[in-house]
Amino acid sequence: MKEDATEKKLGFLPKLGIFFILLVVISYIYMRYYEPKQLEVIEYPIINSKIPEEFNGFKIVHFSDLLFGVTTTEKEMDRIVQRINESKPDLVLFTGDLISPLIHISDKSKESLLNDLTNIHATLGKYAILGDNDYSNETNELLISAQFKILKNENIPIYYQSVTPIYLGGIPSISKQEQNLSLALQKTENAYQILMMHEPMLFDEVLNNADLVLAGHTLGGLIRIPGIGGIIKGKNSNNYQKGKYEKNNSILFVSSGIGTEKINLRFLNYPSFYLYRLYHE
Repeated sequence: MKEDATEKKLGFLPKLGIFFILLVVISYIYMRYYEPKQLEVIEYPIINSKIPEEFNGFKIVHFSDLLFGVTTTEKEMDRIVQRINESKPDLVLFTGDLISPLIHISDKSKESLLNDLTNIHATLGKYAILGDNDYSNETNELLISAQFKILKNENIPIYYQSVTPIYLGGIPSISKQEQNLSLALQKTENAYQILMMHEPMLFDEVLNNADLVLAGHTLGGLIRIPGIGGIIKGKNSNNYQKGKYEKNNSILFVSSGIGTEKINLRFLNYPSFYLYRLYHE
């Protein structure tokens, strides 16, 4: 009897090993080839008394970390552009990292990416800031050729059916260029202020000066574990990893991005972009 029990136990171990191997393979396929190809649109209302009443219903699309070339391919770009345009945004804001640093983009892919970026439509314009992977002539040329205005330590008024504007500021990546927050936040007193930054760690420095701060860079930690969060901790995030944060009178949204970096996997962390609707309180 003891020998039979031992044989059954020994026979069970190979089955357990096969099950474990299958689980690992299936999990890898899901994280590498399924989830990075999905796209989620996350909507939030933004309500503030400083927003002019004429801006009620004003729509802003915020996307980040496209990292084109690995998990974000030409096929995915077509779908991303379609989903953005379906939102019918008034402003489109890109918070950095256009092309994956893991690839050398071909002329054909560059032409395709330019075409897709150009086909993103917004009634009042498209704006971008530079991420830590964006410091190349080809990135600047692509964004500018696609009619994105790159904000570098500047703040501009946005008018919409009103003589009272809201303001849109932008600073470049802290890893490559010195920021000038004074210039990026220079505006009419009491005007509603939106600030674009690539890395979210500067949020604490703009509290009460920027009403709405939009960032990216972290990719949401790529692989997220319930109760723990993202396991890929990006630099310059100050634990602002994904989603909405509120401090004092300021709100921060950190996009989990669209592409991947370091490891080309996602888990419980779909590629996404934000759709904000502004309302006067």
